[in-house]
Amino acid sequence: MDLRRPWPFALLVLVAHALSRFLGVATHEVLGHTAVAFALGGSAYGVYVSPGSGFTYVYLPNTLPAAGVVAMQAAGIAVESLLGLLIWWRTRRSPSFAWRAFGLVAASVLIVYSLVYMAAGAFDFFPGDTWAIVTVLGTPLLAAGFLVAGGVWTLLVGTLLSLDVARLFQDAGPDLRRDSLMLILFWIVPAPLAFLPGFSAQGLLAGSILAYMAVFAAVLVAVAAVLLYVDLLPKAPLPPARGVSWRSVAAAALPFVLILPVWLGVFGVSADEARGVLLETPPLPAEQAWLGPLAVNLEVRVAPDFNVTLVWRFRGTFAPRTPLEAQVTASFEGRMDRTLYNGLAVTYVGYAMNESSWIIVETDIRPSETVWSAGQEYRAARVVELAPSPYNRHTFITTLANGTTLLTVRDPFMSRGAGPTEGWLDSLRVVWESPLVPFAYPTSGGTGATRVTSSNYVVWQSYNRFQAPETYGVLFG
Repeated sequence: MDLRRPWPFALLVLVAHALSRFLGVATHEVLGHTAVAFALGGSAYGVYVSPGSGFTYVYLPNTLPAAGVVAMQAAGIAVESLLGLLIWWRTRRSPSFAWRAFGLVAASVLIVYSLVYMAAGAFDFFPGDTWAIVTVLGTPLLAAGFLVAGGVWTLLVGTLLSLDVARLFQDAGPDLRRDSLMLILFWIVPAPLAFLPGFSAQGLLAGSILAYMAVFAAVLVAVAAVLLYVDLLPKAPLPPARGVSWRSVAAAALPFVLILPVWLGVFGVSADEARGVLLETPPLPAEQAWLGPLAVNLEVRVAPDFNVTLVWRFRGTFAPRTPLEAQVTASFEGRMDRTLYNGLAVTYVGYAMNESSWIIVETDIRPSETVWSAGQEYRAARVVELAPSPYNRHTFITTLANGTTLLTVRDPFMSRGAGPTEGWLDSLRVVWESPLVPFAYPTSGGTGATRVTSSNYVVWQSYNRFQAPETYGVLFG
């Protein structure tokens, strides 16, 4: 088996490409994003690597300037491209055909595909690291810059690599048809491995495994047909050369003895079922990134003298989709970012009660308490209990002309848009002590939240923003 023949060369390219893909993704995620995140004082607490794709869960301090965030995002592409340049430079003057061929394949993966990723990943329809950079800097025109720069450098590096591929076969004498065929094999054979996983992940193949397999098979069948046709043509004898035997393919495939168990056993076959590696316990400030839609319940406890205590209950509703996500979310089961929840409670209470002077009495996880949202109960509520400060004017309590007393609570998400996104108060519970006796529960706005009344409490529950009232009231006699 002479590697200068079409099908052995295609086999070498395929094996070298798969090896380079794993090496490139690992370099991108570990030596790029992970290393720079730690260097900037942050944390890269979870990583997934496969020949098709990879990702890193990163937390960076809020005090880090935008330049630091950009550096972390750009590090993956930069380090991967640098590794490709080093391998290309190291192997291009080797006397071994196989080493030079491997260096060219590695350079195509580590440099060219990184440049393509830089160009295509700058837009929201195929979001990548450069899209994250554009978002952080808030400069949409930068996406066009990445597209142009990535496109130009892709063509330039691709041309230089193609010239080196043609030089691989100089010993066999000039042959334009052969050189053209080898260039086609060099770029086309690994294309399914290079691009189809990304297309499938982005839904460009309708998210269907059948569509992915059909396109993949069509490309391979076309390549196999070309190889078979060429192999049946009359063959001219080739002069002897170093590194053209089947042993080079076996040597290139040898690392897969280690890579396959690590990939399949440790990281998982695909990103959709990633087990990954949890490098360290995620820092507490990273909890906010894993909350998902935040369920918010408020309980107002009314004493006989109309003094009140507020109990805010929070719980993230994020549902992990992969084992790695489950590991991350499970790490927050018994701990909470108190700064985050205190900040939410203090922010929301000003809008809800029309008073901003409150004292934080307690912040804790209460395993036995739940948070209601959309018909589901989420256990282990994150609880922040507030009491009025001496400067609180109690404007939420109004004595009416007929001698009755009205407690008014507003939905903090609707009254002034206190939330980071449009939302609503999932549940409001008002509890009173004897001898208080309410006789009316006026509300305004909304299509009608579910209300449950009892002898000492009333509860409103809203399944969506349209149901939720803007204002809740309890009228005491």
